[in-house]
Amino acid sequence: MDIKRIEFSVTNACTSRCKHCSVGNASNQIKININKNLATTLVSELSKKYDIESVMTFGGEPLLYADTVCAIHKVASEKGIPKRQIVTNGYFSEDYGRISTVAKALKQSGINSLLLSIDAFHREHISLDKVYLFAKAVSDECISGFKLHPAWVVKREDHNKYNEETEECLNYFVDLQIPITQGNNIFPSGNAAIYLSEFYEKKPINLSMKCGEAPYTERLDNVETIAINPNGDVVVCCFIIGNIYCDNIIDIVRQYNPCTNPMIWALINGGVRELIKLAEEYEITVDTTQFYSACDVCRNIVKRLSLRITS
Repeated sequence: MDIKRIEFSVTNACTSRCKHCSVGNASNQIKININKNLATTLVSELSKKYDIESVMTFGGEPLLYADTVCAIHKVASEKGIPKRQIVTNGYFSEDYGRISTVAKALKQSGINSLLLSIDAFHREHISLDKVYLFAKAVSDECISGFKLHPAWVVKREDHNKYNEETEECLNYFVDLQIPITQGNNIFPSGNAAIYLSEFYEKKPINLSMKCGEAPYTERLDNVETIAINPNGDVVVCCFIIGNIYCDNIIDIVRQYNPCTNPMIWALINGGVRELIKLAEEYEITVDTTQFYSACDVCRNIVKRLSLRITS
C-alpha cells in the first residue's frame, strides 16, 4: 500500500431515503457513527507514514456529527493534506442558528471542497427551502470549493423525469450563484437497482475485467485508497482488512497482503472470471445475467464467499 486518500463514512444515519442510494435500504440498521478521537488519530498517524493527498467525509449524512467532521478536517489541514472534502445533503437541522454555527465551524476546520447533493431524489424527502438555509450559510462563509453536486439517471443529457426535476432543483439555488459540478451518473446498485432499473439495460459483462480497469477502482496490489466505515472497519474496495477499534491503523495497513486472501488473489490474476471459479469450488453459483457490471458480480460473490472461506 501507498496510501494517498482516506474516505470516512462518518455515520450510516441519514436524513433522507433516496431511491438512487448505492447503500440500499439502511432504515432497519442500528445507527452508528465513527469515534472522533480514533478518526483524528488515524489521519495523524497515516500522514506521518504516507504522502496523503485527500481526505473525504461523507455518510449517511455526515453533518449529523459535525463535530467529528470538523475535527477530522482540522487535523488534515494541520498535517498539510491538500484536499479536504465533505459530501452532504445539507439537511441536519432546521435551526438556522445551528446551521450557521456548523457553517462557521466547517470554514474554520479548513475544508476546501464542499459538495452539496442536489437532485430529484433528495428533494423527495428533503424540501429545498430547508437545504437553501445551509447553502446560504455556506455561501456567507465563503467556503472554498463549495459546489452543487447533482446525480443523473444514466447521464445529464438523457431525457427522463428525474433529470428534468434535478434541473429544476438546481435552478432553485440560482440566486446564490453556486458553481455546479458535472455530478455523478447513477450506477444501478443498491436502491438504484430496485427503483431505477427501468432506465438501465443489462448487457453482457466483461468477466476478464480486473480491479483498476473499471471506473472508481484501483489495483488490489497497488492500493492508494482506504475507506473507514462507521463501525471502524477498514475497507479496500469491498474487502474488510481490519478494524480501528481492534488494531492500530499502521499495523492494519502494513499487514495487508493481497497474496494471502484467495478472493483478492483470484481477482488480481484472472479478474472476475477467476473469482467465479473460486466461488464454484465452494459450491456457490453465480448467474451473471442478473447483474449490471463486473463490479456488481464481484461484490455479490465476496459477500457470499467470505462467510465460507472464514468459517
